[in-house]
Amino acid sequence: MIGYVLRRLALAVSLVWAVSVACFIGFALTFDPLWQLRTCGTPQCHKQIAQLTVRYHLNKPVFERYWYWLSSLVHHGGFSGIDGSPITTQLLSSVRVTTELLAASLLVTAVFAVIVGIACARRPGRPADLVLRTLAYVAWSLPTFLVATVALRWLVPTGWFLVGGQVTTINIAVSPGLPGSGFEDWVRGMALPVLALSLGLIGLYSRYVRTAMLTELHRPYAVVALSKGLTDRRVAYRHALRNALAPFVSVLSLEIGAILGASLAVDYVFQMGGLASFFLNALSQSADPYVLTAVVVASCCIVVFFMLVADLAVGWLDPRTATAASR
Repeated sequence: MIGYVLRRLALAVSLVWAVSVACFIGFALTFDPLWQLRTCGTPQCHKQIAQLTVRYHLNKPVFERYWYWLSSLVHHGGFSGIDGSPITTQLLSSVRVTTELLAASLLVTAVFAVIVGIACARRPGRPADLVLRTLAYVAWSLPTFLVATVALRWLVPTGWFLVGGQVTTINIAVSPGLPGSGFEDWVRGMALPVLALSLGLIGLYSRYVRTAMLTELHRPYAVVALSKGLTDRRVAYRHALRNALAPFVSVLSLEIGAILGASLAVDYVFQMGGLASFFLNALSQSADPYVLTAVVVASCCIVVFFMLVADLAVGWLDPRTATAASR
């Protein structure tokens, strides 16, 4: 198991480094951080452009500029803009918002997808199965941004939900009674974003759980267990469920990147102050490749973290996976 974890960590570090190289080159060759000055046209602006080009190494080859960006992580103790201004604090705040949204949505998705999938698999072809499958198809067909927009328009006026950055992260250090200080306020702020992000995912992955459970319930070990007198409930929950969860978690881990992309749309609609807001502000204000690359690297770290957790969960659910990977 240790070898399995070490291989996953080495793969994660290599992936983050490769993404940083590709993104920095793409942003550096595409965007110009001095675009606002270039629209000026006065001799003073041209002189300032020449000075900033030398100061920010914009006249250097792209790989040399990437080295300056990488070395700035050590010199400035974190991420910084092309002008040396620190962005680590603001970036970490955005990462925390997006990570909590993604974690809460994945938890809600996993719980309800398993509940719906098991309920359908235990009564295949019956009215309850048909109704739940129909609702799953409907939920999956709804775009995330549409659900978020409708929830923002119809549910926020009720006054119970908090939006617009009123509650971003759990802050237990603040005294109770202050806005955003308790778990209840965090739930009020995250409820609608989590609903918008997880609704379609529940509809999709409940079908995976249903299919996996039906496959496991028809395997020889389940048939033998039933013939020996074990109840359907015991066979389903004590034996078939763990084997069905392994492929479900594997499929879910493959979609972490797409789920993160959907969470950015939710973040933008509800103005939560996550990575979407940070990225769009950086893109519109300066188009700084240092800042844009930092945002993409942070997003990649989030994806890699959740994929690593999913890999460890699969290795725990099915030890044969970890053994095969170690070999």
